[in-house]
Amino acid sequence: MTHALGSRTSGVDGSSEGGRINTINLPGALVLYGVALVQELQRRGIKTKFNVAPVKVDGVWCLELSYTGDDPAGVPSHWYGHRVILRKIEPPPSA
Repeated sequence: MTHALGSRTSGVDGSSEGGRINTINLPGALVLYGVALVQELQRRGIKTKFNVAPVKVDGVWCLELSYTGDDPAGVPSHWYGHRVILRKIEPPPSA
């Protein structure tokens, strides 16, 4: 009996299931890609604190990196084929 593992090729040969990211749930996969992007930016020495989220823009899933503070330099426009959108978050006004 073959059990579906979440990819369209599950049960075909089984040899590549270990490293495959489930792209049927694209927003979930984009979160994983976003974590890898933030880690890469940190390795490059970018000190900005990012939040990452999948967003749909004009019907296409993209990665949104939101941040506070100075504009980060060196963020790629695309990451693994998905558009990267930067969004600056304004800090709340002081009381």
